[in-house]
Order: sequence, then C-alpha cells, then structure tokens
Amino acid sequence: MGTWVKETDEAIYLMQGNQWISRIQKKPSSSNPREQVLNVEGMRQWFLRADAPLAMTVSVGSGGSEPDRMGAATPDKNPQGEESLGEADGEGLAPLGEDRPSLGAKLRVKKTTYFRRQPLPADRLAEVDKILLTQGSVLDLQYYVDLGDHQWQVELREPTLGNQPQKTWWVDARDVEMITHITLTAIRKTVFKREAKDSSQLPATSLLTIAQGARFHLINNTPAAGDHAEIELAEVPSSQETRRQWFVYKPDVNIEGRRELLRVKGDTVFKTQPIQSSQLTSEEKVLVKKGTVFLLNSYAQPAQNHVRVALQGAFLGPKNLTTWYAYIPDIEMEGTSLGNNPKDQGVAPVAPTRTAPAPVDRGIRLTLPGLSGTYYSNDPIYPVNQYGQPGNFTWAEALHVNRATGYYRKPANAAVVQGIFRIARALEEIRRMYGDRPMRINSWYRDPATNAAVGGARFSRHLSGDAVDFVIPGVSCFNVYARLSPWWGQRGGLASSSVFTHIDARGYRARWDYGY
Repeated sequence: MGTWVKETDEAIYLMQGNQWISRIQKKPSSSNPREQVLNVEGMRQWFLRADAPLAMTVSVGSGGSEPDRMGAATPDKNPQGEESLGEADGEGLAPLGEDRPSLGAKLRVKKTTYFRRQPLPADRLAEVDKILLTQGSVLDLQYYVDLGDHQWQVELREPTLGNQPQKTWWVDARDVEMITHITLTAIRKTVFKREAKDSSQLPATSLLTIAQGARFHLINNTPAAGDHAEIELAEVPSSQETRRQWFVYKPDVNIEGRRELLRVKGDTVFKTQPIQSSQLTSEEKVLVKKGTVFLLNSYAQPAQNHVRVALQGAFLGPKNLTTWYAYIPDIEMEGTSLGNNPKDQGVAPVAPTRTAPAPVDRGIRLTLPGLSGTYYSNDPIYPVNQYGQPGNFTWAEALHVNRATGYYRKPANAAVVQGIFRIARALEEIRRMYGDRPMRINSWYRDPATNAAVGGARFSRHLSGDAVDFVIPGVSCFNVYARLSPWWGQRGGLASSSVFTHIDARGYRARWDYGY
C-alpha cells in the first residue's frame, strides 16, 4: 500500500491507509498568534522512501479527530526490547538499528562569530584556520562537546564550512544556540534562580528577572525541590548573563515539548558489542569525550553493564554507525517524549506495620510464576525486610488486586516477579528515609493491556514489574524527586509529575519530568 500526506489542525502526517507512520506536530508561532510553525526537516525523509507519498489532503478548522498511529493496538510487541527514555513511547520511530531516519541536532549562530579549526582563540589563529559565520546561520550537528569555560566542540553532519573536508570545529558557546522543540514561556513575571529556593532567601546576584510572556528554548529540564524545575537554556539569556543552568518556580512557567539526550560523564568507549574494549578491533569501537551530548532515538535494556543506544543523526567510527553499546557508569540519560500521561489507580495498603499484627485475612490466593508455595494478596512481598522488620508493601499493591471481583494483574513471567522484588526493596528504603511514613501506590505492575488502557509508555518499566508510581502524603512530589535523585544514582530511572513520583530499577541513570 502506498503512502500519502495528511494535514490536520494539530500535525502533518505520513499516512499508510488510514493510520499514520510518522508525524510532525505543529507549534504556536512566537510572532503571530494566528499562525503555526513546524520543522519540515523530518518531511524530507518521507520523500526519500521507495514508496514516497504522491498525494496530500488538507483539513483546516474541521475539528475532527486525529488519525491513529499504525500498530498502536499492539504496543507490547517489540523483538528488540527497545524502549524510549523514561516512560516515553518513542512515537514514529522505526525498530532499533542503523536504517531509521536520523535527523540530529541543529545549531544557530546567534551572534556573528568565528568557527575555529583548533581549540585556540580566534586572534591566535591564521585566517585559514577560522571561518566567520554571520548571525542566523544554521548548521546540522551530529553532537557537541561541552568543554567548559563557554567553549563547545561541535561535530558537523557534513563538511560544509571552508574548503577542507573538516567536520570538527570549536566555537564560543555564548555566540550560538541549540535549536530545540522544548519551550519555556513565563505565565507571569518571575525569576530564574541559581538555587531551588524562595527568591527572598537568595541575593539579587543569584536572580534573573523574566518578564511575563518571555519565551526561551531549553536543552533539557528536570524536577527540582520546592516545586521548581531545573532548566538548561539552549542559548545564553543576555549579553550580561551567560549562565545556561537555572532553576525556576514551576507554577510561574509553561514548559512544552520533550526530547531524549545522552550525556557522557567521563571519557569512554562506544562499542559494537558489550565486551572489553581490548577484545574489539579499531573498527568496532570509538572514543567519546567527557561532556559530549547526543540526541537519542531510543535505547534498549542493559546487558553486561552496557546499554545499547541508537543515536539520532550521529554517525561514529569508520563504518559511520548510529547504534552502539555504552558503558553504563560513563553515561546519563535525560528527557522524555510527549504523549506519556499514565493514569493508573492503586489499592489501599494492608501490609502489617511494626505496631500492628499481621492481618488475619490473607486476601485472595495468587499464582506467581517462578515461585513455589502458596501466596496471598495481603501477604507482604518481603515478610521480613532488609531492616529485620515486617515488610510494608503487599502483593495486592504490586498486582492491583480487586478483592470484590478477584481480579489482579497476573505477572507475565518469572522475570516480572523478580522485578517486583527488586523495586519493593527500594520502596522499603524510601519509606525508612521518610520515618516509616505510609506511602500510597498509584501504579506498580501493568500487564500489556492495562498499560495501553491507562496511557502508559509502549515500553514502560511497569511491564517489567520493577517500576512504581507513588505518593508520600504531605510531601511535594518534586521534593521527593530532589531527595531521591542523588541516592538512587545509577540504579535506575526517576521522575516526578505534580501528582506522583516514578522510580524504576532499570540499572542505569535516567531522569525526566512528566510535564504535568
């Protein structure tokens, strides 16, 4: 079946039959409220296909429903085990591999500046070693390396500057900006802050006043204490203030858009296999510097302390590969995609506490793959936790048992049960950190049908049993995130919305903000 293009009020779609296989969403124009804008770079890939679209329909102001995504009815099937960062569904992505469209990052010259062939000041270089780029110039990037002291090393997608085949350049980061689809708009007059504290507790030198309606593009944003967001601006805010990292009070701003990033924390080697570098040939590995930032298409489950990543628009090594294994301790994942709005409902906890005896009623009988013996819904997952006390979380909470109907979310296999054990142990630690304050479980294990029904991500960790959305009554979810993030470290994912905190035991660091 051939492809065609459909435009609606919300997006432009590449269609196959009556379902879309790729889309480009529209955004409000910053200069004209009656206009919408979109990045058409992705559309270029549509017309490079063997079945390139030959027709287009336009529906303006109809108010009709948007088309469904192809394959959305079977989100649980993925032979690669691929997942998007956080709880994102990775919409419009092809299977993990080398053949997916890789658009990559873009850089705009904000102020006429020199791009340099060497990491030296422009006034110390000969004319042949520098090129003056004018304001407004746009370059396609594979990645950039933050070298500190406002210096970036950028790797172009093609050698488009000068008369030599060079892709690597150095530039003053204050003179350029990343083009992103993450926008922050000030709902009211507010301030950017150097710490996540009330403005009255900070000196004036730590504050930057932001006018109502001011709009900024962000490289990334994550939750922070006190209902703040920690943001990284895509450009420096002014000639007087060149700092990019700030905190802002979340209720004062509207942040829209998401993307996925990989940051390299220390010099590392990307590999074609998750084995020691010494076992690989020079064509099977590539050195990546500390401070390098890539856009991600997707990444898979960890294997042997490595994670398989599919880079977006970055072609590394002699074979120009986009898919590599990265050593987990050397990398961090940040960001998440749109369309991830899980709405799940937990059950009331019934686990015994230190001051109350175990309940006489053990609940309904359960079948738990991989475990022998008899288990009941009101039984604690750990009869005795790691602190020698009765466990505080039950199988009823993990499997969302409905006592009235006898229904519960049956674990798909033994690996799910082991995932529940892993994250239950972490929950016992969290409860102890908060003085044994009871916690409310919003969402724990989800079978594939339930995950789709509640709006979970296609490759959610909840499907593996080792992810929980929870609330600590009386404590801000953003404050919970801020306290847990350094403690959880590389052990897994952590995120907050305004109504719950998510934690998972995926085995490598991932952080994101749900955006609501």
